[in-house]
Amino acid sequence: MYPQPHQFSGSGHSGQSPLGMGRSPFKKIYKTCMKNKNQHVQLMLIDGMTYTGFIEHVDQQNVYFAIPYVENQKEETRNPEAQYHVTGYQLYRCMFPLQAVAGVNGAF
Repeated sequence: MYPQPHQFSGSGHSGQSPLGMGRSPFKKIYKTCMKNKNQHVQLMLIDGMTYTGFIEHVDQQNVYFAIPYVENQKEETRNPEAQYHVTGYQLYRCMFPLQAVAGVNGAF
């Protein structure tokens, strides 16, 4: 992302933004993703799917998302209420097109 000069007129912004997105609705999604980068969020896609994880990186076309996957093992006990111990976790990394993101919820 390289900075480009801004052109301002008296009533508002004219020309393209430094992100090359102009006045598209994706500019707001981009800014929201950047604001919530490296934070635990819920990412909502336009097809209705939601994912909980961390935004690792955002560029002009994509959102790079990491979803923690916790591995649990059931403890062998005679107690009818099962006890679980976390044995480790992995990150499932995925990439979503910025145009597919409907919203980001950071307060849940």
